[in-house]
Amino acid sequence: MNSIMETYHNEPSVLFQLEITYKNGITKTICSDGTETCRLGQIVYSDLYQVEKRDYRIQNTENHPVQVKEYGYRHLCIQPMPPIRPVRMIPAMDVFVSPAEETIVDFGQVIAGKAKIKIHAPKDTEITLEYFEVLDSDGNYINTMFAPQKDTIISDGKPIEHEVKFTFHGFRYIRVSGIKNVRKEDFTAILLSTEKENKGSFYCSDQRLNRLYENIRWSQYNNMMSVPTDCPTREKAGWTGDALIYAKTAMRNEEMTPFLSSWLQIVRSDQQSDGVIRIVAPYMKLYENLLLQTVKKFGDDKVTGVAGWSDAIVWLPYDMYQMTGNRLVLRDNFEAMEAWCEYIIRTAEEKRGDQNIPYEQDRYLWNTGFHFGEWLVPSRPDNTGEQYGICKESSFYIAPFFGYMTIRKMSEICRVLEKTEKAVRYEWFAGKMKSAIQKAILQAGLLPDHLMGAYVLAFAFDLVPDELQENYKKKLIDLVRQHDGCLDTGFLATPFLLDTFCKIGESKLAHELLWQNKRPSWLYQVDHGATTVWEAWDADDAQKGERYVSFDHYAFGCVDNWICTHIAGIDSDTPGFSHIVIKPDLDEKLEFCQRTFESEAGTIKVEWNKKNLKVSVPCNITATITWQGNMYEIGSGEYCFH
Repeated sequence: MNSIMETYHNEPSVLFQLEITYKNGITKTICSDGTETCRLGQIVYSDLYQVEKRDYRIQNTENHPVQVKEYGYRHLCIQPMPPIRPVRMIPAMDVFVSPAEETIVDFGQVIAGKAKIKIHAPKDTEITLEYFEVLDSDGNYINTMFAPQKDTIISDGKPIEHEVKFTFHGFRYIRVSGIKNVRKEDFTAILLSTEKENKGSFYCSDQRLNRLYENIRWSQYNNMMSVPTDCPTREKAGWTGDALIYAKTAMRNEEMTPFLSSWLQIVRSDQQSDGVIRIVAPYMKLYENLLLQTVKKFGDDKVTGVAGWSDAIVWLPYDMYQMTGNRLVLRDNFEAMEAWCEYIIRTAEEKRGDQNIPYEQDRYLWNTGFHFGEWLVPSRPDNTGEQYGICKESSFYIAPFFGYMTIRKMSEICRVLEKTEKAVRYEWFAGKMKSAIQKAILQAGLLPDHLMGAYVLAFAFDLVPDELQENYKKKLIDLVRQHDGCLDTGFLATPFLLDTFCKIGESKLAHELLWQNKRPSWLYQVDHGATTVWEAWDADDAQKGERYVSFDHYAFGCVDNWICTHIAGIDSDTPGFSHIVIKPDLDEKLEFCQRTFESEAGTIKVEWNKKNLKVSVPCNITATITWQGNMYEIGSGEYCFH
């Protein structure tokens, strides 16, 4: 398969069938048959990373015959999701001259896509368009990406309406060079995204929280273009870890089943023969070289699995099943899930981690190799001179924690698919893993005192022994106070942060963290002009220069899952929301809240204020309502509780 795919890349090929319907009703079919010709076009080059150059002077070039190749049809399959389409058109909001005397177009919103630009310039004029997300601290153009997003146009002297054809950008601003009298009326931004049905809405009495929700939705639009990308500016890659922590939130807001099912096909096709799931899908040579250099520092000679990233092959289908009740996604991915779980079990047993841990415990701890660990911990920026310092420091608990949860989820999946023997086997391993974690890490006092995420995950994954419950709870609360009432969790713990505080009886503290507006926090971004979700809590430092960071990552938007389940109170205790649980956790800062979610059975709607709760329950499902200390069991219909 690889050799065939390499041939495809070496000799780009096309197979097509066009079905054309004319206005008079006559239809015509045009198929590729080898009589086609090719010629040099106006697009000099175009690439997702090296962007696009177009020379409008190129006209009427010589036609060349094509070669006919026989590749067969075994790789040909229908696209399982809707196509990428223009979703919104956004007229330019302003054109201004920066302090550095640059002409900059502002669209008022960070988007992923392209711009439609009207240009009329003298022949041979070279025009450059540099796309970027934020202004620097002085209000000038700044590039925060390792590959500048710079398109080039050469005019033929005629009026043109320009759009790039084979690339896209992440941007709010465009720096325009080469033409004078730039008018905002000539610029329109085009949001591109895979077409998906809307499934959620949120509105409340606080405009900052509304803006946070809008930012989350924008980052979801911008990063759901064929694959779930990390950002539309820098890597444009389908990072598995980002998808793992955000999948539930995504499904609360858009119809994601076709999109995620399609991407999981790519994840499966890139799986290694030893079961390893790659950190990005589709997999690229860039990451192969990067990971090989990295894993060698951790004693491995080939790419290994990464906790919290590779686990996506189990977590995503599991979450999709929980949200929709769809067993097909479990069956489709079962073989790949099983291969990954066996990799975890095998590598845990074969490779010794901490030599001080007895073998009978260590053999069930997945605690060797390279892992990103608690990536992006606010108090631990990875700029201390030791590359991957926080990774090394936190991986010893991140890997066994996530390894355990993956095996535990796999045992539940086997039960759902009625694979009883395999379910028993994975349950047994999950039990051994949990026991080993408790004895060798938690009860041994090895959990680091300064890493908030360690305690969050220990509670979230039900790993804390009874005798440590109060001690860990106090430690977690103390860590929040030590960080001036702010969160200090990284990539893998943040999705569980607010839920964990509710779980341990500290709901008030969860709400305080949501409303925090000091850095690091969600509302700090809103207060500082964010129109999407930032990659890092301190991303705005990049405005001072010398840092590559994105201002459009959806991952930390996972807080919307908690807003939906706790503030709006919409949750379920059954797969597919066949029975829903409505339990709003009234927030003293809010006068009212409205939330909708389009479940498989229909629209669930909750509206509350300080006195009343209105609930809409779709047909064929039941609901348990908790309101003002009272509990109600209801069926479908419209209800109002006073």
